[in-house]
Amino acid sequence: MLCELCGREIRGKAYRARFNSSILIICSYCASKHRNSVIGEYVTNVPRYTVKPKRSKFFLDKSEMYEIVEDCGERVREARESLGLTRELLAQMVGEKVSTIRRIEEGSLVPDLNLARKLEKALKIVLVEESTSYIPSEYKFSTNRDLTLGDIVEFKRKKK
Repeated sequence: MLCELCGREIRGKAYRARFNSSILIICSYCASKHRNSVIGEYVTNVPRYTVKPKRSKFFLDKSEMYEIVEDCGERVREARESLGLTRELLAQMVGEKVSTIRRIEEGSLVPDLNLARKLEKALKIVLVEESTSYIPSEYKFSTNRDLTLGDIVEFKRKKK
């Protein structure tokens, strides 16, 4: 980062200073020369937002061993109605919004694994099944190497 007053590279602490109606980021040398203009320190090591690192789509964890059933919305609606619950009451039971329950029942929203487990417990139904596309542990790879097609596919030889 460069000092906006003298143009030097800022090493160590940076400061914010007001000159006329502008606020500049300045080095400690300029801050010592213009002490009356300094507002405070400029903190550079605090991120404004955090970004989650992307996982490789082939890395599997426990949650990827399971998948939500296709007719999830129908099952939720039928179970809710058979227990005599309103959407509002079910939403309170699982700690979600009423609109989320409505969208699940309509089929426009597929719940995540945690919400599906809560709905299963509240409605006493099955919404989560073991995944059929799960790669068995014998095909898992180390973190320093990507998974390749050859790691998964079993090749069949043509008969002559």
